[in-house]
Amino acid sequence: MGFAPLSIPVEPTELAQQLHDRRFAYLITVSENRSHVVALVPSVSGSVLVFGSTGRTTRRDVEVNPRVTVVWPPSESSEYSLIADGEATVAGEGVSVTVERAVLHRPA
Repeated sequence: MGFAPLSIPVEPTELAQQLHDRRFAYLITVSENRSHVVALVPSVSGSVLVFGSTGRTTRRDVEVNPRVTVVWPPSESSEYSLIADGEATVAGEGVSVTVERAVLHRPA
């Protein structure tokens, strides 16, 4: 009997295929002295995530440091989380993230 791998790479352009039963994502930004986490529902177009409406803190953090992480928790504890890293830009009242790498990850 084999073990399931801890991490499975996901092509950034295939993110939408991984979101079928994931209800929301955590967008994690980092400013000069702290991290900020918000739960949002992005739309996906290829390797770009669009968070249509974010708060001022999220937008301010992205202007200071565009490197972000997005985490979709698993719907069941035995499933994989989806984690994506990318570069964000402020877009009106929201944020767009171009995903550079993504991985499905489960606890050891």
